[in-house]
Amino acid sequence: ARDIPGIDRGKVQDIVRGEGRIVDHGGEKLAAARDDSGALHVVSAVCTHMQCIVRWNTAERSWDCPCHGSRFAPDGTVLEGPALADLPKRSLADLA
Repeated sequence: ARDIPGIDRGKVQDIVRGEGRIVDHGGEKLAAARDDSGALHVVSAVCTHMQCIVRWNTAERSWDCPCHGSRFAPDGTVLEGPALADLPKRSLADLA
């Protein structure tokens, strides 16, 4: 897989509340975020609209797609389109 600038290859365990990171796991881009309650969510980082890689928006605490403006909650749920489908969930075991 081609490297994408800004990919954080660090562990997800040290993600703090309100933070999100894109991690590369075996060539798959995953979006890992910890919500305000402390729960860790891991979803695909590939936007379901046109397959761009989402980015973490610290101010809004959301995954935002730089291509067409779709926004997703930390758990991958669509907040704003044009994407209609949520980001697919991934197991925490995927990061072991």
